[in-house]
Amino acid sequence: MGKRLLRGLSFVVANVIVMIVLHGNSRQFWPKIPYLSLRNESTLEHTRLLFNTLMLVTIGQALIGKLPRERWLPRGIVLAALPASLPALIFFGQRVLRLQGDAAERYNLSLVPLLPIAATVLEEILVDRLNPPSAEPHADYSHLV
Repeated sequence: MGKRLLRGLSFVVANVIVMIVLHGNSRQFWPKIPYLSLRNESTLEHTRLLFNTLMLVTIGQALIGKLPRERWLPRGIVLAALPASLPALIFFGQRVLRLQGDAAERYNLSLVPLLPIAATVLEEILVDRLNPPSAEPHADYSHLV
């Protein structure tokens, strides 16, 4: 349990850091990274940014050996599902909740850590469902008979 929590926490922190770097800021303290950073502030660009963030963290984990084989398929599903849900989340904030100004900004900013947390939870559920624990071998008591 502790290892799962630590793995999830490191995934969330890495995603938040990569998202901040890729998103940049108004003063541009660092140069934009072509093809990964935002070109504009549209919903599709933010969806692409989320996908790029998750993909970079996944590649980083794979390169350092922190992404075991049993997590490849669940992570692939998460890489597809989470960015696909972002337009609906943005629509929900803008049209359903009708958030504007500072409230809309806080809502969007809260998605930065919440989406990696959701990714971690979804991945753990998928790992448990797709990779059931192997049954332990039964003890052989035939020699006692």
